[in-house]
Amino acid sequence: MSSRTLQRRIAEEGSSFRQLSSDARRELARLYLQHPSLGFSETASLLGYEDANSFLPAFRVWEGITPTEWRAMQRAGLQETSEALRQPPYSNVRPFPSQESP
Repeated sequence: MSSRTLQRRIAEEGSSFRQLSSDARRELARLYLQHPSLGFSETASLLGYEDANSFLPAFRVWEGITPTEWRAMQRAGLQETSEALRQPPYSNVRPFPSQESP
């Protein structure tokens, strides 16, 4: 599939590459932050951020809280207290329609 076709299909689904990339980073950030052995700098690096200072504002936009607060909530078992955590990351994305004709 060409990059233009992919771009068109993503747009047809009401999304963008930037949004899909952000959603993927958000999910990976959540997974990485569940591991206490990974520090914020390492998590930021794994997600493609230059440093933790670039990662922190993005995480706050996604979750409405800092990574430190999110980790503390996870440890305390309060996984659903943030409004942002209640929203599924891919709620606006539907699967591509079948390539076969009906």
